[in-house]
Amino acid sequence: MTKVSHRRSAVAAAVLAVGVLLAGCSTSAPQAGAAATLGDTRITETQLTDQVHAILEAQRQPVDTANAELTSQALSRMITIELVNTLAKQNGVVITQGDIDQRLTQFDSQAGGRDQVLKVFAEQGVAPSQIEDVIRLDLQAQALGVKLDPHGSAEQQGAAVVNAVTKLSNDLNVTTSPRFGTWDAVALKIAPGGSDLTAPPALAQ
Repeated sequence: MTKVSHRRSAVAAAVLAVGVLLAGCSTSAPQAGAAATLGDTRITETQLTDQVHAILEAQRQPVDTANAELTSQALSRMITIELVNTLAKQNGVVITQGDIDQRLTQFDSQAGGRDQVLKVFAEQGVAPSQIEDVIRLDLQAQALGVKLDPHGSAEQQGAAVVNAVTKLSNDLNVTTSPRFGTWDAVALKIAPGGSDLTAPPALAQ
């Protein structure tokens, strides 16, 4: 592996690491017009469509491209961000803008510049406008691991976070619209099984 490839892989690994935080499973239907609901919080199909459009633009693809996998990934991340934000508030975890800026600067160094960072994030399905949220999520997860299992190993702390997110997901009765699939608590992601219109309405053909 070349030096540049190694740096790109390090950034990509940080992006992909947030995927292990997906949790929750429910069979009840969400509110009308919602891609997902978490207690009283709704993620609308319009919000999801906007996220997918931003990713497609970052990947230099037409925004009307129907991509079920990308849509599922975007919705999974949006749900995870809501859950971890709530868990962070409950546990007094605060991530500052300075913390985010510092991590982004580290990524710049690892990847060989901001343009490379943006490219790697785009390849992993993260638009420029979504990068800070992903970094905040990563930092929150690390801080929560220390809070929840202060004497545990990194693996134990990670498991503690996943368990806490799973419990919160169940407490909030997280649901997703059938068109996008359902939460799979074993695979820790949205499982396939939606209708043939698995893209947001603005993308479905």
